[in-house]
Amino acid sequence: MVNLQHNLTVDDLIVEYMIYKVNHGYEPQYLANEFMDFLKYFQTKMEVLDVLEDKALLFKRFMERKTQLDWNPTDPHMNISYSNEDNDYKMAANYRLSCYDTSVINTYFMDEGMSQFADYKGTAYKIRNIIGEYLESQPKRKIDETADITDSSLMVGKYFAAGIIDIIWTSHIKDLIEKHEWPEQCKDINKYLFELDLAEIIGLKSVKQELLNFYKDISKRIAILYQQDNNLKISNGSGSYLAKANYKLLSNGFEEIFGKVFGPYKSSLDIDLTSSTLKESHGIGSSYFWDDDPVVKTTTLQIGDVKVKQLVQNLEQN
Repeated sequence: MVNLQHNLTVDDLIVEYMIYKVNHGYEPQYLANEFMDFLKYFQTKMEVLDVLEDKALLFKRFMERKTQLDWNPTDPHMNISYSNEDNDYKMAANYRLSCYDTSVINTYFMDEGMSQFADYKGTAYKIRNIIGEYLESQPKRKIDETADITDSSLMVGKYFAAGIIDIIWTSHIKDLIEKHEWPEQCKDINKYLFELDLAEIIGLKSVKQELLNFYKDISKRIAILYQQDNNLKISNGSGSYLAKANYKLLSNGFEEIFGKVFGPYKSSLDIDLTSSTLKESHGIGSSYFWDDDPVVKTTTLQIGDVKVKQLVQNLEQN
């Protein structure tokens, strides 16, 4: 709840703590006990207004205020539930949590007019620094690659990994064609990487093994994430904080290969498991995403796409 003085409230801190956890690679959720422990730590460093000692009432009041003032009541940006296993309330980020949520709390206004100074470290910076200090000793979020995966989840992972590989291959071949190192008519990955590894024939370095290794690991990672969250979204964009965190988690250790296509000012990647779609977008010609009116080409792949099915078959056989 924003106040005229823009003083920090406990509601602000509930949001700031969640956003920090999501954006810095921690689990995108926390128990009420964890937050109350953090709150006690924070209060030794800085004043917080409107605190309630009863954690159940504190979280209930927070959700009521947010749905009245900032969120659609039927589409909140954070979810609250009761965990029988932990005997505690749990707050979790969902895919609606975004920079909008940063803009409607008091921390957004605290250092207003000072953001033009790159080295300015005001109150909001100090708040986030305290959060970072508290979380410093906590483990970061990881994908448990030893987890059991169902055949259906693994198949989903394979299709989406293949879709990503198709985009990477297309970008790679486009670069070679622009350098006049690759015949323009030889773009099909199934024909010119698997049926015939053209790179080896014309004296270029083959990317076949690199893509096979990528496929094996990324398909498994997507399968595990999907098994944990059937509404899984993955994006390198700045829209959803959680989708962006999933992208960072997925690409961990493969930053170089992802970065060649999906790095800064390059293509955007949006995967949505609820609609079984993978979208890649990029600026056309001299147009870029940061232009005022960019000309953007978007390609959408569906799980059942014939080309992707063939690609999965070839990847499996190599």
